[in-house]
Amino acid sequence: MQTSEIKYTVPKSIKKDTVFTFCPGCDHGVALRLVAEVLDELNLREKSVAIASSGCSVLLYDFLDVDCIESPHGRACAVATGVKRAHKANGSDKFVFTYQGDGDFASIGLGESLHSALRGENITAICINNTNYGMTGGQMGPTSAMGQITTTSPTGRNKEYHGFPIKTAEHIALCDGVSYSARVALYDIKNIINAKKTIKKAFEYQLEGLGFSFIEILSSCPTNWKLSPSEAHKKIENELTKTYPIKVFKDIKETPNV
Repeated sequence: MQTSEIKYTVPKSIKKDTVFTFCPGCDHGVALRLVAEVLDELNLREKSVAIASSGCSVLLYDFLDVDCIESPHGRACAVATGVKRAHKANGSDKFVFTYQGDGDFASIGLGESLHSALRGENITAICINNTNYGMTGGQMGPTSAMGQITTTSPTGRNKEYHGFPIKTAEHIALCDGVSYSARVALYDIKNIINAKKTIKKAFEYQLEGLGFSFIEILSSCPTNWKLSPSEAHKKIENELTKTYPIKVFKDIKETPNV
């Protein structure tokens, strides 16, 4: 009896023989794999420019085999805007996307992120939301959930002292210049498949010139959460999705008047 054999293949947009530099169980590796697969499927590798800034997301250029720029902390959307506009003015339009952490996109870079969305810049922003500053020791970030214990909120985040976390995908969806805003997760196969489809749609909207597209990805941080990788995924599924529901918040093709 013949049996089919599934072979793992490395996307062309992934650098070969790269050592995994993220913490064990971190979902950055999965997220970057999905981005690479979509770049390959849309034949974007040779025309893409990826922008990352400070934080774990900056390791993107160790893995993606595309042109990459490291921006100052929080300024990825501003740099992406400059790259996109400059190339378009010279008649060599590029596919431009950012790959950022939640602290980078929604805290120090919130002004740049929000106004890029309001202007309807034809770029795509990907924000990895792991609810803390992962690279610098696990401090409370703009998306840390209520009650979450971090190195700078040892008794848990509370509304009286810290205020509420920002729900990035919902806020970005309110901007008139946005064509697509969605939140996805990576805690199981079903959600990973959905995440890839969502990233692909956001990339396609940029290719169609529809304006700013945004993907927020709920990602685990086992090291700073002090959980095993499987426990961290359960935390996302059972706890974080209550604060951050998996949903498409804006799709200009489906709800053009929103």
